[in-house]
Amino acid sequence: MRPRLANPARAAVSAFTLLELMVVMGLVMVIIAIGVPRMVQQNRTPLGESLNAVMEACAAARRQAILSGGTAKVTIRGADGGTGFIINAGAGGGRPKPVSIDDVYTGMEGPTDDVPKPSPKAGGGIGFNGRIHDEVAIHFISVNFNDPLDEDQVEIKFYANGTSDEFTIGMRHEFGDQVLRFVQLDSVTGLAYLKTEYEILQN
Repeated sequence: MRPRLANPARAAVSAFTLLELMVVMGLVMVIIAIGVPRMVQQNRTPLGESLNAVMEACAAARRQAILSGGTAKVTIRGADGGTGFIINAGAGGGRPKPVSIDDVYTGMEGPTDDVPKPSPKAGGGIGFNGRIHDEVAIHFISVNFNDPLDEDQVEIKFYANGTSDEFTIGMRHEFGDQVLRFVQLDSVTGLAYLKTEYEILQN
């Protein structure tokens, strides 16, 4: 019996051609080019930007407290115009930075002892200034298990050892999908996490 030879034409058909691979790669590139910007823009919604502002403020205050060896705080207060909220992160009781007497010129002549001493400046590096969007409402807030929602200003403290106050804030875009989202601090590590309403209720 003669051995049966494989059909070379059939073997060539079963493989991908270079043209087919290039078409598939082109389609993948088009999908990536369309999909990635949309994924990035999802965080540019009013609620996404507001959540990011709270998380960035908490991260800045934690970093400042650790680097300065003192206490830093995040403050949330109503905007001056009556709509929206302002969020700041800055030093709050950190180590004072020494100031040289040569840095202050008073225009007074005479001995150095007669020149008023400058007040020490708080150390701790650069803070953070952000804003909770006008269309985003705060529906829940808790600091150390207290509800300061009716207060003019809310303060959350961060400490030099990386810990922080207990803090949870729940926000919702009033004119969007109206989904409630939370930022919650782990008071042991001082790190902020995004959470859903279901995750908060499970705690």
